[in-house]
Amino acid sequence: MAQSYLHTSSTTAHAEGSRPAVARVLSIAGTDPTGGAGLHADLKSIAAAGGYGMGVVTSLVVQNTRGVQEIHTPDPEFLTAQLRAVSNDVVIDAVKIGMIADAPSTQAVIDWLDELPEQIPVVVDPVMVASSGHALAESISGELLRRATIITPNLIELAQLVQEEQAGTRDEMVAQAQRLAAFTGVQVVAKGGHLSGEDDRDNLLVDATGIRAQAPSPVVHTTAAHGTGCSLSSAIATRLGAGYSAQDAVAWATAWVREALENGEALQVGSGNGPIDHFHRLRRQAEFSDQRPRVFRDVPAPQAVVAPAGPHTERLWSLTGHSLHRFGTEGFIPALVNATLDEEQFRFYIGQDDYYLSVYGSVLARLASLAENPDERRLWVSSALTAIEVEEGMHALWNGDEPTEPSPVTLAYTDFLRAEMGSDYVVAVAAVLPCFWLYAQLAAFVPEKIAEDHPYRPWLETYRDEEFQWACAEVVGVAEKLLDAASDSQRAAAERAFWRACVLEADFFAQATLIDER
Repeated sequence: MAQSYLHTSSTTAHAEGSRPAVARVLSIAGTDPTGGAGLHADLKSIAAAGGYGMGVVTSLVVQNTRGVQEIHTPDPEFLTAQLRAVSNDVVIDAVKIGMIADAPSTQAVIDWLDELPEQIPVVVDPVMVASSGHALAESISGELLRRATIITPNLIELAQLVQEEQAGTRDEMVAQAQRLAAFTGVQVVAKGGHLSGEDDRDNLLVDATGIRAQAPSPVVHTTAAHGTGCSLSSAIATRLGAGYSAQDAVAWATAWVREALENGEALQVGSGNGPIDHFHRLRRQAEFSDQRPRVFRDVPAPQAVVAPAGPHTERLWSLTGHSLHRFGTEGFIPALVNATLDEEQFRFYIGQDDYYLSVYGSVLARLASLAENPDERRLWVSSALTAIEVEEGMHALWNGDEPTEPSPVTLAYTDFLRAEMGSDYVVAVAAVLPCFWLYAQLAAFVPEKIAEDHPYRPWLETYRDEEFQWACAEVVGVAEKLLDAASDSQRAAAERAFWRACVLEADFFAQATLIDER
């Protein structure tokens, strides 16, 4: 291939097989003035996936959340000039190709791709029809598809590319993806989002021989799905450009898009099919790392599964709203309930919980030594033994006896609990209370019926264990009694300890879905 105008370091970096610190990803696509699709969505997706985004415009599209009104496509020479302006100067680690309106523009892109180093991953999202139904491209060239690393058509586009009726079942979709892969020699991401079956919505990485990998993608009922395909393909390109395998790139991008879909409506952009929330994961990760004591009064506490025992514990419960909101939105619990949690992430959580329990038992034993009331001493000792016995039984199902190194988040929580055992007894009780109370509240997230074949069913059942909830109610009662007899300064210190423990409890669960970010 000719490489006369390429920046020298671009060829060298890829020839050595080095992974860039930040993948530099070029999107070649049309525009969307409202920011939800096309080039605008691509740049957001690239940033969210950890890359540096660049953009070359194929067409200027007049559109909003209600649909496409007009398209202006510049001359192919101008497209070529844009492409060469980038590759003459910048090392390119991956390319994402979206909407190309006509055959001359497609040929311009093909000619430019032929001048790039072959090892640069190229993801082609064959955008042919907008979500509004408006035709965006006259044709998709087979020559362009054969230059891709991965192709990401939706069901409509997949059917058009193989010149067949749209697939109605998962098997039909896979068969069409195999035929496309055989024709192009390229892996295809078959997206089941438009299939009618609730269990057939996964993203499948397919080659000519069949399914190579599967990324869970449960149904998200939303009015904000604009730009989902553009965003998924850009995220895949970015992860490929950073050195990840095709399987890992598709899995990461699928999980990220699902979270963006789940939270798109909150953006309140437009009156039609709104955009997904590209940066929801980044915002929660930033919040995850912020350990400053804060009270979020805009997120009220839900009704408690285990009720407060009086005004003092009522006040404590009012501080749980934000942490419990995180349980329901930050991935681990919803993914666990929906059976979409990655097994590696679950094992990570189990391992961290093993370490936590070893410290938790010693903390409750320390509480027993601090308690003057014999009933309270028995409560702490009994709680330690019961929790450890029950959860160790669950851990044995998944983790065996593998030793676990505690993560920074786990250490922050366990070190906090150890430190609070040196406080007043009432403060120490407030510090361990969230481990009881928030864990008991997880019963509210578990559906009444859990499928027999649910992979995490035994674990989910522990969240609504009645004996644990009775023990939690006893601990809440002890906290109420102690706070009632405490001084104002002790109550203030107990509130701070309780709030901090709530945040750490939420952090502890959330970390499992962030393991691919560390």
